[in-house]
Amino acid sequence: MCPVFSSGERQKLGVLINNLSVFASQLLAHSGTDFSARALRNLATVRKEQPRLIERLDELARNQNEEIPSRLIEDLARVPSDLAQAMSLIRRCLLASAFLAHCIAQPAEEQGGTRESTGERQRLH
Repeated sequence: MCPVFSSGERQKLGVLINNLSVFASQLLAHSGTDFSARALRNLATVRKEQPRLIERLDELARNQNEEIPSRLIEDLARVPSDLAQAMSLIRRCLLASAFLAHCIAQPAEEQGGTRESTGERQRLH
């Protein structure tokens, strides 16, 4: 289960998802180096300005055997030298985006409720 994130943290998670997705789509399209460079800058900015959030996400990802966001952001700065490396980065971006989206989809506050409402929270979002 993901921890509760504030609305500001949820916004930063959205920024991470958006920029990981943009970077991956540009690798697939083999175009838009402008967009890729901007995505990398945005990811680096979030990492620099939100170190505690990134640390929380890294720890959560480790505990759930998911892609570690800070490591992925570091690895994106290295230009893939072949198709296999590019596909690996794209895969990692998609996995990280899915993990972060799941974190956003969690309830903003833990609420008491019936068993039915608890079951609804545990489903895949």
